[in-house]
Amino acid sequence: MANPQEKRAQAASAVASCSATDCSYNENRECHAGEIRVEIGGQGAVCATYNPTKPKARP
Repeated sequence: MANPQEKRAQAASAVASCSATDCSYNENRECHAGEIRVEIGGQGAVCATYNPTKPKARP
């Protein structure tokens, strides 16, 4: 039996493409967050890790 204190190894994401292009974790339609959380919303499953990018200040 596995040790309950042992952490499972991180696996690569199986997400094919991220359409939230305004998310700070999205680079070239690929999610680069260390891990994501998915929750059920009014429209079905949603990414709870979504973090909108903030507009860059103009010089």
